[in-house]
Amino acid sequence: MTRPLRRRLGVTGCLALAAASVSLLTSCATSSTAAEPAASTPPPTPTTPAEVAASIVTIDMPDLAPYPEPDPPLTEAESEAKRLEYADAQWQAVLATYPDAVRPADPFAGYLTVEQRQAPLRACLEAAGVPIDVGHGLDPDAPPSIGWSASTEAEAVEAFTCSQVHPTKITDSPANDAELGWIYDYMVEFFAPCYEANGIDVPPPPGRDVWVETYPGYVWFPSYFDDPRFRDMTFELETAIRTACPDPDTYLQEHPEIR
Repeated sequence: MTRPLRRRLGVTGCLALAAASVSLLTSCATSSTAAEPAASTPPPTPTTPAEVAASIVTIDMPDLAPYPEPDPPLTEAESEAKRLEYADAQWQAVLATYPDAVRPADPFAGYLTVEQRQAPLRACLEAAGVPIDVGHGLDPDAPPSIGWSASTEAEAVEAFTCSQVHPTKITDSPANDAELGWIYDYMVEFFAPCYEANGIDVPPPPGRDVWVETYPGYVWFPSYFDDPRFRDMTFELETAIRTACPDPDTYLQEHPEIR
């Protein structure tokens, strides 16, 4: 922070004025400088997660345009096409490691919600002998997630099969260009500036048309992950930054009235 300029008052010299035969000499008078207050000590830089959480600030929400009209929900046929598309993508991930793997027959047995599918997914993986990874988020009230770590081709194929038995149904249409433009504006006008107000570096965004036209290929998205203050993440710290600077999806979920 730039410190204010301090001024000192005093007499710099004597002035001699002569007029005819009369000389007047002004005397030098030294004025004492008033005692200055001690410089204020800047507050300590937050270092612990609790201190960083307490220092998080938000900014005013700009006047955003109304949220555009989304496309209609997917039909049954479109939902089925999405399921097969996602299954193909997951199988390609298996082939990336095991190019000679043989894809099993489609094991689809019906849709379940994210919460409902956890138990049968875990039971399927355990029955197949696939090592399970149970993930716990920072939120102590959030249910654990079920993952796996396949180290052989057979385990990778079995894990793929288990994941396809009870997927979650995709019903929402992908964001259209108008929605993507609104999301871009939200990030440029609020999300990124909010991060920057908290000292988080944000790379410059691409042009609006470029981001929309190449989505999801263009990965510009403000993030705090590279900031060393957030490496020792706690639930308190995550809650603070997400509350002060909600990402577009969180903001839309918390404000359904704008959709």
